Amino acid sequence: MVTVGIIAEFNPFHKGHKYIIEKAKSITGADNVVVVCSGNFVQRGEPSVYDKTYRAKAALANGVDAIFELPVYYSTASAEDFARAGVKFLTDLGCVDYLCFGCEADHIKMLSTIANVLNNEPDDYQTVLKQFLSDGESFPKARSIALQEYLFNTNGINRNEIEIIMKSPNNILAIEYIKAIKYFNSNIKPLAIKRVGADYSSLDIFDEYSSATAIRNQIKTGKDINYLVPQTAFKYYEQTKPIFMEDFDMILGNALIGNKKFDECLGVNEELANRIQNQSNNYTDIEHFTMQIDSKNHTKTGISRALLHIMLEIKESDVQEAINNNYFTSARLLGINRSSNLIKIINDNSKIPLINKYSKHYENATGIDKKLLDIQLYADDLYRLIYMMKYKEIIPNEFERQIVVK
Repeated sequence: MVTVGIIAEFNPFHKGHKYIIEKAKSITGADNVVVVCSGNFVQRGEPSVYDKTYRAKAALANGVDAIFELPVYYSTASAEDFARAGVKFLTDLGCVDYLCFGCEADHIKMLSTIANVLNNEPDDYQTVLKQFLSDGESFPKARSIALQEYLFNTNGINRNEIEIIMKSPNNILAIEYIKAIKYFNSNIKPLAIKRVGADYSSLDIFDEYSSATAIRNQIKTGKDINYLVPQTAFKYYEQTKPIFMEDFDMILGNALIGNKKFDECLGVNEELANRIQNQSNNYTDIEHFTMQIDSKNHTKTGISRALLHIMLEIKESDVQEAINNNYFTSARLLGINRSSNLIKIINDNSKIPLINKYSKHYENATGIDKKLLDIQLYADDLYRLIYMMKYKEIIPNEFERQIVVK
């Protein structure tokens, strides 16, 4: 029996995701697809546009057999930590044969070559990297240039080819997945599938394959997305309503008033903490504040993640403690396909205990398990609060949330 694993956000699940799932099953002959998916907050440093339960329903209706939640302290982390956590989770399930991901450069050998350099950081690579950083270049650009120089000098690889690869967020995430597989010495095989349709950040609308960015923009501006996502997904999106980062303007403002130890939060170094502190008295809303603290040393997405961690009170030390405790103390199942035997296989092989009943598990949790559950619970409670305040509608809390069974 062959199982494909996918690390995803499905924000929201769309036709491109369905294409990747179908292509992965076709290439590998897989019997099952298991997904570890971001919950109510995602790696861009934003809330998910739709609640995790409805995104899970959409995925299960389109080829996924089991979907688990990637905890918020990993789902909102850097690309490297996001990828490591996802790969660790799928590896520890003990039944995943392939990790499938979509990217622009589907040449596994080239992606693996870059991953090896970034994992091993040879002296010649480090020398160029440090030089360009000292010259004032941002880390992403300095890293790209260092890779271009090193791989041209050692392998004769065209510099332009590396530059193009390193400009794509999907390619960078693919490289991080391969790095993580190597880091954990996992037996999972990487499977890159070339993305189809619009570019990652394109706002252009295509009937067949629009980007998630464009679809979220359509949702935000109140336009129809019926033709942009599978009908089997759209029917679930109609049952809920969207949430956006600006809905949390007041929550972040309050966090900036109450928290003066910004550098304790995940992804906030001393320099960024000082910029946040210096501008906190001028805070009006998240969008303008992000621009006020913009820095060449931090990407806009990195700043968004940092502010989100301040708002959600996610501390660097807590995440490091989780990592030191084998990354996961438990696994929360969001949904399952009743016709699949995947959960039995996972129960028989997983190194991570599955949460069967959330309320009972929470009641009995202690130590680091309890601490991590509380971090997750606080984030989900905030998301729920914002939804209910925005739409004047009561929705289930985490203890009332049911596992989706398709």
